[in-house]
Parts: sequence; C-alpha cells; structure tokens
Amino acid sequence: MSLRVTDNAQFTSVIDNLFNIRRQYQNVMEKLSSQKNINKISDDSLGTTRVLGFKQTNQAIGQYQRNIDNTNSWLSATEGKLNNANDILTEARSLAVSQATATANADTRKITVQKVQDLMDEMRSLANSQLGDRYLFAGSRSNVKPFESTEAVATIDAPVGGEANSYKANVTQSGTYTGGTNKSYVLKITTGGDQTAAKYMISSDGGKNWGAESAAGAIDAPNLVIGDGIELTFPDGVFAANDLFYVNANTAGYYKGDDGALNVSVNKNSSVNYNITGAEAFTDKGGGSIDVFKSLQSFKDALTDNNVSGISAAIGDMKASQDQIILCAAKCGSRANRMEMAKSNLSELELNMTSLISATEDADVAELATTFSMKQVALQAAYEVASKISSNSIINFLK
Repeated sequence: MSLRVTDNAQFTSVIDNLFNIRRQYQNVMEKLSSQKNINKISDDSLGTTRVLGFKQTNQAIGQYQRNIDNTNSWLSATEGKLNNANDILTEARSLAVSQATATANADTRKITVQKVQDLMDEMRSLANSQLGDRYLFAGSRSNVKPFESTEAVATIDAPVGGEANSYKANVTQSGTYTGGTNKSYVLKITTGGDQTAAKYMISSDGGKNWGAESAAGAIDAPNLVIGDGIELTFPDGVFAANDLFYVNANTAGYYKGDDGALNVSVNKNSSVNYNITGAEAFTDKGGGSIDVFKSLQSFKDALTDNNVSGISAAIGDMKASQDQIILCAAKCGSRANRMEMAKSNLSELELNMTSLISATEDADVAELATTFSMKQVALQAAYEVASKISSNSIINFLK
C-alpha cells in the first residue's frame, strides 16, 4: 500500500515549519536585544516567580536601608545635643568649684547667678531640640515640647477622643496623678452600646499593651478610675467598638514628654530602639539618677542665698549630671554602631539578591549571538524551501 502526500499537505508542513522557525528567530532576537532570558512570563514561569521574589526582597531591603539612614540622622543629632549639654555642665561645674572657694564672696556669687541662668536657658533649648518637626527628647510624645521653663505639679491633661469616634460627648478628667513617670493612657471601646452595655480595655503605654476587657456597664461609674489616680467621667451617650480616648498624665517636674521608645525595623524580624528620652537623659526618672534642671536650679538658689554648702553640693550634682549625659551619649554611639552593622548586612544581602536576579534573568550574549546566527540560517533555508514549493506545477513534473 503506497502513501500519497498531497501538495496541500506539503505546503501546510512547510508553512508551519517556517512560522515555527520565525518564532524561534524572533524570540532569540528579543533576548539578544534586551540581554534578558526572561522578557515575559511564558519565557520561564518558574524563573519569573523567582525573580519577582528576589525583587520584592530587594525592595524591602531598600526600605530597611532608608529606615537606618533616617535613624542615623536622629542618633547623630541626639548625640551632638548631648555632647553640647555635657559642655554646659562642665562650665557649670567649673563655676561651682570657683564659687565654693574662700576667695569667692556674696558679690561674686550674685554675679554668677546670671551665668547659671544663661546655662539653664541654653540647656533647656538643647533639651527641646527638634529634628524636622519632631522633638528629640520627648519619647513617644515627639510632637510635644518636652521641657518647660518652670517646675510644675503633677497634672492630668484633658481627654482627647479619636477623630473617628461615634461617641461625641465631652469627657472630663479629675483626680490626682500618682504615677512615677509620665504616661499616655488610652481607653478603647471593645463592645459598643450605651453606658450600661459598653465594654472597654485600657493601655497605660500609649496603646502598645492592653489590660483585660471590662465588664458590661463598667464605664457607667460616676468617676471611672483608669489607673494611677486618673478618673474620667463619661456623660450619657452611645459608644461604638474601637472608639478611642487618650489621656496624658505627667509627674511633678519640668518634663512633659514620656519614656516611650521609638523603634525602627532593620530587617524582617528585628527592630532597634533609636531614641534617648528626656526622662533618662535629664531627669531622675526613666532610668536617670539625677534631675539636671533641678540640680541647676538648686545651684542657682545656693548662689542667690550665698549658701556655701549648697554651692559645694552643686559640684557633685554637676558631676553626676555629666555622668548621666555621657552615658546617654554612649548609648547613641552604641546604637549607631548597631545600625551600621545592620546596614552592612543589608548591603551584602542586596548584592546577593542582585546576583541571583542576574543569574536567573540575564542572558549569555555570546551564546545568544551564536544561536541567532543558526536561526538566521535556518530561517533563510525555510524561505527557500517555501519558495520552491510555491512554484511547483504540473509542468515541473512533465519535464
């Protein structure tokens, strides 16, 4: 039995072969032009997935690096201000030493009072320093000026409701703050309803950690104690879940910031604290052992009263204040070093990701050039065959 191949079958086979070679030729030409093995998903679906994953990792690395650059600026500014504060205390200590000697008298001490006042003003200006529109030493209250010019009693600020709150009545505060440090309290409604049905939770650290949920109706108390002597009164109204109420409470003293840490992510599973609070640098709270402003004020008062023993005590106070400031400056340096190590690790990881992207995505130009030449020859041959098939007629077979 013989098999007859028709002219139509031959023509179809040649055309299919021509189009197939043209596609291969164009594909190689596209890769040679872009110098990429992957120009579309169909080129290599698995490779495309890997490249997208590598590029997402690189984007995250870029964000972590920007985070580090921003915090390095913060740490550098903080360290500079603390070093300046140490210089002021050095001068104050020198004044205390000179005025505690037998050669000093009431007149020289009165003259020195203004010098100490100038140092106090300069110190306060440093402690209220900003980077952009944020205060360096205010803790998590970075929009609040941290140090006042006069010593204040313990205070409870007026409550502030969240912008999206459904409950719009005017909440009032009362009581006497008994906490040992400045705190930011948050009351969050967990179950909505009126006073008899609503439930809530309380945070004493600005919303980072929360206490247990209250019983229904607990908010209906005439004076709701949320902690450390702080009492709130809620007029009749209807609450919605996630309504928020903020209350700042401050201890007696000059400081109006808090001891909240500012953290930044430096990799997927790690964050670093980058701020020094005014509490730890300039007060005897938040880890500090001496209140710098109270010490300067005591020194000034001793000079005013011609109190030699008080002036002598100021020498030790200035030294203790310096030690506290120097320790905080050292913390800045330590954290900056950690940031630099993290940035170095990120740079190495970024280089590895770039190499993996290149290995997966980039083409071998020399190999492509050889393949391109071969496809060019094959395409030319396919055109010649196609031209001969198309010119075939019965006359060719009769010759």
